[in-house]
Amino acid sequence: MPERYTLTTLDALDEIFGAVPEGSAPRWNIAPLQLALIRTASAVVAARWGLLPPWRGHGGKRGPHVLHAPVALIESTPLLRNAFKSQRCLVIADGFFVWHKTAKKSVPMWMHVPDPEQPGRSKLLGFAAVAATHRDDHQLSFALIAGPAPAGQPGIGPIDTELPVVIAAADHAAWLTGKPDRALALVAPQATAWRAEPVSTWVNSVDHDDPKCVEPLSNPRQGELF
Repeated sequence: MPERYTLTTLDALDEIFGAVPEGSAPRWNIAPLQLALIRTASAVVAARWGLLPPWRGHGGKRGPHVLHAPVALIESTPLLRNAFKSQRCLVIADGFFVWHKTAKKSVPMWMHVPDPEQPGRSKLLGFAAVAATHRDDHQLSFALIAGPAPAGQPGIGPIDTELPVVIAAADHAAWLTGKPDRALALVAPQATAWRAEPVSTWVNSVDHDDPKCVEPLSNPRQGELF
């Protein structure tokens, strides 16, 4: 499942998702429990990655942060089921990272969709997600919905992971405000033109959040990873 993700440019973001909050900036290494931009039914806002149940459990303890919502568990897990019915959102991104383990090391891979109309850029994407607002501090938080790639998915090489579910721009409204059964149909496995690109281990540290995180490896043998 995605461990980190990116939003390397804010260009044209407002055309697809709406007005961006003042002070927003590109991100190259968004990590769990950090604030990031999402689109709710009403606006683009900052929320924390890590869905926190709005209630408190026994002894007043908060529940654990939920980073991922597997498609297979949406209807069977009460927290995810409730969030799916009442507070779906879109995580604004243009790629994500996974770590591919080889015999000798773990290689960070940047999964993104090159934009054919803007060479050197990646497409802005809306990842399906569910959100909740905690009753104590009113902090909005979210979990990424992830599902299996369809059989024969091109472009992901040896990556063995569940992928973020991408909601097409034409379906944003149906996802955000449509009926649950319509929204559920949108999280079916889908083919996305991902490019799996080995990048610098600079991204391994959550303290690093700059363009170096997505720099391709210069090793001419990197194609052997695929």
